[in-house]
Amino acid sequence: MNFTTQIKWIALSALVTLSGCSTQGIYNTPIEDRSTTRSQQESNGIATPVDITTGVTVTPVAPTPVFRTQRGDTALGPSTSVPVAPKVVLQSQPNSAVVALLETARQQTNSGELRSAQTSLQRAQRISPKDPEVYYSLADTHRRLGEFLQAEQVALKGVAIAQGQNSKLRRLWQLIASIRTDAGDLEGADKASGVARRY
Repeated sequence: MNFTTQIKWIALSALVTLSGCSTQGIYNTPIEDRSTTRSQQESNGIATPVDITTGVTVTPVAPTPVFRTQRGDTALGPSTSVPVAPKVVLQSQPNSAVVALLETARQQTNSGELRSAQTSLQRAQRISPKDPEVYYSLADTHRRLGEFLQAEQVALKGVAIAQGQNSKLRRLWQLIASIRTDAGDLEGADKASGVARRY
């Protein structure tokens, strides 16, 4: 093969290669042109701040609560009150030791052993400080002993503990009325009786 033939073959090969590159095949990898998005400062190695304002607004999933006035309350303005669930008082089962001490104190009281009954009830109070029945019995024992001030204080503490238990509150206020009567405070006794009648 002479030199002229070799030149022809080289030119033909180059032509075939160039024509193959110019046609777009299915396996050609797409090339992303980033020259328009890169600034001159980035090409020089200087960081530029990113614009975070994208124009996207976020709406919360839960709508904002709207308070509306009730009918007939237009003069009061928007109502902002929240309904409150009624208070539920859970009454636990009485402690067996407390039940036994209450029975012992009752027997001691019937036998005239008021100081022994008082001691039994104070033990019951330490075991179950949230039992209104213990406070009732202890206050009654103080009353029988003539300790009217202590009796009323113990009964009032029982009232604070017995909130929501109407029958116990009625008994405690009736006891307070008896304590005040025995102490000579008839006006206070009338007031306590009036409270007892509410329950």
